[in-house]
Amino acid sequence: MAEIRVPKLNNNDQEYTLTEWLAGDEEPIEPGTAVVALETSKAAEEIGCDEGGVLWHGMKEGALCEPGAVIGWVVPPGTPRTEEHAVARPGGGQDSDQVVTEPARRRMEELGVDPARVRELDRTLVRAADVERLAETGDQGERGGPAGVHTVPAVQAAVGRMVGRSHREIPAAYTVMKIDVGAAQEAAARLGRRLRKPVGLPEFLIAAVAPLHARFPLFFAAPADDRSARLPDDAHVGVTVDRGDGLYVPVIKNASTRTLEEIVEALREFRASAAKGAFREQDLTGGNISVALHHNPGVVLAIPFVFPGQTCCLALASAQSEVALDDDGRVTARTVANLGLAYDHRFVNGGQAVAFLEAVKESLEAPS
Repeated sequence: MAEIRVPKLNNNDQEYTLTEWLAGDEEPIEPGTAVVALETSKAAEEIGCDEGGVLWHGMKEGALCEPGAVIGWVVPPGTPRTEEHAVARPGGGQDSDQVVTEPARRRMEELGVDPARVRELDRTLVRAADVERLAETGDQGERGGPAGVHTVPAVQAAVGRMVGRSHREIPAAYTVMKIDVGAAQEAAARLGRRLRKPVGLPEFLIAAVAPLHARFPLFFAAPADDRSARLPDDAHVGVTVDRGDGLYVPVIKNASTRTLEEIVEALREFRASAAKGAFREQDLTGGNISVALHHNPGVVLAIPFVFPGQTCCLALASAQSEVALDDDGRVTARTVANLGLAYDHRFVNGGQAVAFLEAVKESLEAPS
């Protein structure tokens, strides 16, 4: 008998929602089959089983489950089922067979959707998207929630927990450097025309940062304790994507081996996933350095937080035009952007931070 246990998917959530069994109870499955979908505050993840046999559900759809919990089993065909392996119903005291997932309950509170309207849905499993569709068809009061009350969305709450943890645990410092990005912008425009896709400074910044993992390994390291850190095998760059209801940080894995065109495509896919809310947990984990992007033209400086488990986070502010003197003393115009680096002072000092930023600056100012 093989147990199906809930893996630890992230550090932000203490429990997840079992949203869907991908194979039926007492249905035969092949080894390696994805059998269940779990939903976190940010993403959905399919969980498989290495063993083949007959699947027994241990929990109903809609149940909350903690990392390490047994939610099902895979047994040899013909194995008799006992009460110990019966299906546990989710809590909540529901009298009907309808199950409302925890993310859907949160959206009901945020959007002020009447539970009676949810019960009228012809669905046995109600998800957050179902609640959002109900709100869109309701009146303004329902969309706005209870008067004078704002409930923080789950994604924003997860970000808040992460920022709080960062500030409690990481002695962070910050250095900012001004970079002439005119040449990089021109190169981005040429590449965009060739690929027929939007290309900007973020793609060039990631391409400049990733190869530095060999020269500056501590900037990509994972702290083990206050005096030691695991060094990187490659650059796995997290990039901030904000779709308006919270921050996502999907990761470009093995970024130093990616071509610029592959980085462009990765960011395009991240933006599409953010628009659809379709990130998987594997898209959001594994980063060892992060880049915070600020697209509003009025943002000239931003101080990011260092993500727990990392030592550095870069912040790229919007490009600005300024007047300067060239090498011959003549007045000229140029386009600049502030690139900031927040770093864990236990592992990186100020001189190293400046050297790292200068290496990035050199690449961005000579993008060829």
